[in-house]
Amino acid sequence: MVDEIDDSVLDERVGGEYVTLSVYVFMLRAGVASARDVFRGCGLSSPSLAMHHLEKLEGLGLVRKDEKGLYNVVVRRFGVLRFFYKTGKWLLPRSFFYMMMYAAIIVASAILLPSGMRDVAVILSALGFSISLVDTADFLMLIPHRSRSRTKPFNN
Repeated sequence: MVDEIDDSVLDERVGGEYVTLSVYVFMLRAGVASARDVFRGCGLSSPSLAMHHLEKLEGLGLVRKDEKGLYNVVVRRFGVLRFFYKTGKWLLPRSFFYMMMYAAIIVASAILLPSGMRDVAVILSALGFSISLVDTADFLMLIPHRSRSRTKPFNN
């Protein structure tokens, strides 16, 4: 078993390499996948390239290979992934939750507060919502594009 690897090492060996990060993000979303699933899901040039990146991730303790040859993801937060939460098959930036909080405050303020206070609360909350929306969009752009594929894993 691999010892816990330092986040700075993961930043360098995974976060600094687009394809490896793409494969890891795909695995975060899939949870369990074969090399063929990764090849198809990430749009890689060959299954052997998928295998190379999976073996690299396995060596870093980010995936584990089971007896059937399927890889299981080990969730770690490092590099840009520190700003994301895994919820099911979704990777959501932390700012998304702030955005939802501001939206709830806007609605609650519009319903519950008297008119003088309502206007100020709605304006300030709308400002927070807008800033969080921009941050959310920026963070989503940091996730490798290939791993955003809607291709479902093919477990053969």
